[in-house]
This record gives sequence, structure tokens and C-alpha cells, in this order.
Amino acid sequence: MEETGISETVTENIFRKQYGAGKFIEKSAIPKHYGFQSKKGTNNKGYPDFFKDLDDYAIIVEAKAIKHSEAETEVQFYMLNNQIDKDLIGIAISGQDISQIKVTYFYKLKGSSEILPFKVKDSLIPLNSLHKKFLKHKNGEFISNEELTTILKNLNETFHADNKIRDTDRSLFFSGLMIALTNNNFRNIYQNITIPSKEEIASVKVAILEAHNLNKAIVEAITKQLESKINNLSKEYSWADKFSFIKNVDFPLVKYKEIIKIIEEKIYTPYMLDEKQDILGKAYKIFLSRAGSAENKNIILTPDHIKGLMIKLARLNVSDVVLDTCTGSGGFLMEAMEKMLNLANDNDSIIANIKEKQLIGFEVDSVLFALACSNMFLHGDGRTNLLYRSSLLKNDTENIINSTDNDLLMYIRSLKPTKCIINPPYENKNPILFTKQALDYLEPNGKLIIIMPTPTLVKHQKNGGLTHDILKMAKLDFVIKMPQNIFTEQKRTVNTSIFGFTKTSHDKNDDVLFYNLKDDGLISIQHKGRLDKNNRWNDIENEIIDCLNNSKEIKNICEKRKIYKNDVLIASGVQNAKNSHYELVKFSDLFNFEKGSLASDDSEDGKYHFITASTEWKTHSNFTHDCEAIIYATHAAGSLGRTHYINGKFVASNLCLILTPKNVDNYPINLEFYNIYLSTIREKIVSDLADGTSKLTIGKDVLADYLIEYIPKVEQDAYAENYITNYKKLIQELQETEKKMQTKINEILSKL
Repeated sequence: MEETGISETVTENIFRKQYGAGKFIEKSAIPKHYGFQSKKGTNNKGYPDFFKDLDDYAIIVEAKAIKHSEAETEVQFYMLNNQIDKDLIGIAISGQDISQIKVTYFYKLKGSSEILPFKVKDSLIPLNSLHKKFLKHKNGEFISNEELTTILKNLNETFHADNKIRDTDRSLFFSGLMIALTNNNFRNIYQNITIPSKEEIASVKVAILEAHNLNKAIVEAITKQLESKINNLSKEYSWADKFSFIKNVDFPLVKYKEIIKIIEEKIYTPYMLDEKQDILGKAYKIFLSRAGSAENKNIILTPDHIKGLMIKLARLNVSDVVLDTCTGSGGFLMEAMEKMLNLANDNDSIIANIKEKQLIGFEVDSVLFALACSNMFLHGDGRTNLLYRSSLLKNDTENIINSTDNDLLMYIRSLKPTKCIINPPYENKNPILFTKQALDYLEPNGKLIIIMPTPTLVKHQKNGGLTHDILKMAKLDFVIKMPQNIFTEQKRTVNTSIFGFTKTSHDKNDDVLFYNLKDDGLISIQHKGRLDKNNRWNDIENEIIDCLNNSKEIKNICEKRKIYKNDVLIASGVQNAKNSHYELVKFSDLFNFEKGSLASDDSEDGKYHFITASTEWKTHSNFTHDCEAIIYATHAAGSLGRTHYINGKFVASNLCLILTPKNVDNYPINLEFYNIYLSTIREKIVSDLADGTSKLTIGKDVLADYLIEYIPKVEQDAYAENYITNYKKLIQELQETEKKMQTKINEILSKL
């Protein structure tokens, strides 16, 4: 039974509109002689939603409103349970909008019971294209994601051996070979290139490599393919210079040709014939797996399934102009282009316009810019408006003298960008700066979809902070909290969320939908990374989209919140479940903050408590404080937000803050009560404030400004008397009982 507000009929109509009326036979008209069986397991007939019988194969289609796993299960059931004696293609479709549909393709060959997936993602492709892709899959002319990953890893080991290719050059080297292979002349001659002749060797006075001629041919092919289409607002960029390191690649010629042949046959040919993807972004992540330089650690690439979700959240149409102000390897722009080209329905003029005028990208890293341009070139182009420069205006790191900030701003605005999808650098103030700059570029009512550290808006919500400026420009529509493990393949633990903005000012009464994606369904598999092994992501993604599109609330998953209370901005949202009549005050209104003094491993035998972020207390021979306090963990990633109440002599770890009462006249507090209170809201505080790109911490300043409820002292004391006092008595009784048990067991053992 479908949920209120969504309809399977909507999904079916999307399919009908895409392929035209009468192209497929509908459920009620499918002839009985095809022998489809009921999915209920009875002897009755059953029928898929759509069916098409062609000369060499038949197509079976199942549609669901949002439960994509059911569409997949049912289409595979009908592929197996019928009397059709030919190859079969299965299509599972779900979703309520053409820009956000999920589509999975399967095929089963005649005489086989094995159902295999197509390498096509979330698009209803024309039947002639489907025919070509089916033949490629049937004849084995494709490569799976798993095979691609294995080949790239093997190439990485080859490049790494004897340090033949530096870690920072490997992704460029690979992309260069892919680009060179697009040159028909190079592809036809590279196997016949020989070592330098005696005459060539005699004509130079330096040592010459065996691969000299092949290296020269590669660089020439790359330059020829990429030489055009550098935007005139870009900084100067030379393809020959960027790939000049290839001239010094020192593989034996036979092995070198074998490497290129592997790339041509296993990657390039399937890539050009099959669905395009961010193959260079995938290679970049794999090739950096051996890299250890600091500069590489500042780049965090968006996982593919999150990239796909963000594209869907933008709800693209064929007239959109898409902007990415920090393009990276070009993944967002490639997916956006693929989505819009699919919506163009083979209209050549629309397709040309999309590639020439509707894709805008900025990238300041020279390697990533080369990868983005290479990716777009391999993808059918779309490089016209890729700019090698920072998208941030008033950027002191660039000294361009013939193109002002205003020139750049006016140029981008002249292109009228309507959607911006970005994953900005996370260091320093970059996330908030990129948010504001993206909104500056966008057209009125344009959409910004950005993944960035969860605390970004909270960190800048003080009066005069950039969060206020942003909310004057744009309405915050939603916040989707990401699992902290989505970047583990890149060896990162980052607290991130996807934020959705519309460029129209945020009213203080506007609701924001907060969605907590605790689990994305992917699991980590050794040597393979995070995979959707249990096929959960499709349904999870559809649920997210349904909640956002229809403002649905699901207990403990998503809820609508205001981000203003009594005219005070609370960017993390005011939770509805809270007792809203209590006064909201800053942490620093209630507590003095003092950092602990000892490293956590500096414990020693002694009679004083040494309190760390751990649950267990240690000891020390000295103490620094003799008072009542709460010890609050702020720099121990696995223990963030853990609290300890202490009354007496102690010393605290330097990973913690010591909280003591500050304003006892205006805000008297019972520290035992607030220890319980802070422990209760620990998950929310950590979710809202934890920051960092390698190790999560809670900054002292953001914690000091964080708003919590002040509970009247009489209520604090009543709670402490009714519950904490009794709890301590029970703990004491438990400890005494444990001692008695130990004494008794020792007595028994002594008699043996």
C-alpha cells in the first residue's frame, strides 16, 4: 500500500511520457500466452506494469512510487517466471519526478537463469541506446565497477613500483593516456613506436630514454586534443607544460605499451561505449591511496552515491545552468550534464546548448583542473566555461591584473546560473565563504546544494557573522546530516551535512526540514571500500527525497524546526520535542571554562582523581583543583561530549574542559543536574558542533556560544533530590553487594 502523498501512477506516467503512448503494452493488455506468473505465489496469472516484445529480446518493466527495492525484486521475478524463449531486459523504476527517478536495468540471456545488472544509472534511455548497451553487455564489451577498481589498483602498484610515477602525478598520467587514446592517430600508431634510432641518439648530448618517442607522442596527442577551449577569464594554463613530466617517464618500451594496451582495452574502449562516469575522480582517489603529502590531505572527494543524491536534490531540468564553484575532478558537472542530456530527448540543439552554455566550473588546483577538463572532454565536452582560478572574489592568493572581480562576477551572472552543487574545501572559513559566494552568483530563486561541515552555520551565527548575511540572501530549506563514515575510504572522519538553500530571504517563521541520515546502508569491505552490498541505498535515497519534497516528518529521522527563537538565530534548529518555555542561554552564561592540564597517558599511582575523556577515572599524585565541577570532553574523537561530575580534589586531562559555575546570582546551577542534562543532549551537541577533517573536536568558542536551556534552580534541585540522590544510594548498595560477593567467593576458594 502506497503512502499518502505519493502514487505509483505518477511513476507510471513518467515512464509513459518518456517513451510515448503505445510503445509498451500495459499490464491489463499483456497477452496470456507470455505465461507471466503471479508474484503472490498462486497458480493465477500475473503481469508486469509494462511489456515490449521485440525480434531478439523482450523488455519487462516494474514501477513503484518510492520503494525501489520492490520494483527490482518484482521485475526480476517476472524475468524468471514466464514462457518467453528469448533474451530479456528488465527495467525497475521508482520516483515521483523525472529529475529524481531511480532506474535499474537488468538482462537475462535465453536459456540462463542468471540475472545481471546493466551499467546504466537512474535514467530512462532511448530504446535504440538500450539496444546498443544490451548488445555490449551481452558480448562482454563492458567493465564492472569492481573490475575497474581492481584494474586501477593494479595500475597504481605498477606506477608506484620503483617510483616510476610520483604519487601526485599518477592521476594526471592516467588521464593523459586516456586523452591520448582519443586521438585516432596515436591510437593507431602507438604499438609501432620504436626506441630512438642511432641517428636520434647521436643528435643529442644527454642520456635518452628508451620510451623517448612514445613519451613525445603521448604529450603531442594530449596537447592536440585539449589545446582549445580555455576560457579567457582563466589564468594561463599550458597543457604541454602540465603533462611535461610524461617526457621523463622511464618504463621499458614493451612494458609501457602493455600498460597503454590494458588501459585501452579494459578501460578506454568500454568507457567510450558504455555509460560515462567520473572515472578520473575514481582513479584520483585510488592513486592517492599511497600518497602521504600534506597537500593531498586537504582534498575530500564526494562519494558517488552522495554525489547522485545531491544531483537529484537540485531537481535539474533541461534549461538549468549548473555552477560548481570548486569543481574538483568534475564529478558534479558530469552527472549534471548526463542528467540534462537525458532529459533533452536527443534534441541536438538543446544538447549543444547544454554543453556550450549551461555548465560552469571553477577549480584552483592545477591537477584537479586538468582532471576536470579531461573528464569533460572524455564525456563529450562541456569545457567552455571551466575556469582555472578561484571562484572566491577578493581572493588575496591570486594576483590577476587583467580580469577584475567585477569582470568575473558579471560574466558568471551573464550566464544566469540557476543551480549550484558543490563540495567546498573544509579548512578554515572556506565552507561559509563558498556558501556566500555561490549565492552571490546564482539567479533569484536559484538553488544551492552544498555538503560541508555540519557546524558551519552555527560557527558563524554570532551577530555580524556570515550566517546572518547568508540568511538575508537565501532560505535554508533543509539539512541532511551525513553518517560520519562516508569519507572513510579517504581515511577521514568528518561531521558533514548537505544543506539546501533557495535564493530568497529566510523568514524567521520558515520551517527547515532536518533529516538525520545515521546509516546510508553501505558497508566497508576489506580491499573494496564502502559498498551497497545489501542494496539498501536506493530505498534510503528515495525516502530522503520523498520527505524533502513533501515536508514529511518521521520520528527520530526527520523533523521540521525553526532556526529562530525569540529573534535569536539557532542555526542547528530548535527541536520541537524540547520544553520550549525554558530560557535559552549560552554555555558561557552558565559556566567558566578552563582547559585541563595533563596528557591522558600521564596517570600515576596516587590518591587523587585524574579525570580524562574515558569512562574510567585514573589516579595521580598531585591535584590542580579542589572544587565541584563538570569535566567535559572536547578533543577525544570517540568520547566527544562525555561528562563527569566531580566534587573534591582532582586533575583533568588536556582533552577536556573544566566547567564551574559562573553566574550564580542570575543563573544558579546544580552541577549534578547539569551533568545529567549535558549527557542527555550529548548526541545533539556533538552532531551540531563536532568539527575537523581528520580528528573531530569541539571548539571552545563554539561551545561557549552554544545555546542550551536554563532550567530553574528549584526544578534542578527537585530532580537531583528525587533521582540523583536515590541513584547514588543504589550505586553504593551495588558496590557493597559486589564487595560481599567477592568476599564470599574468596572464602569458598580458600577452603578448596
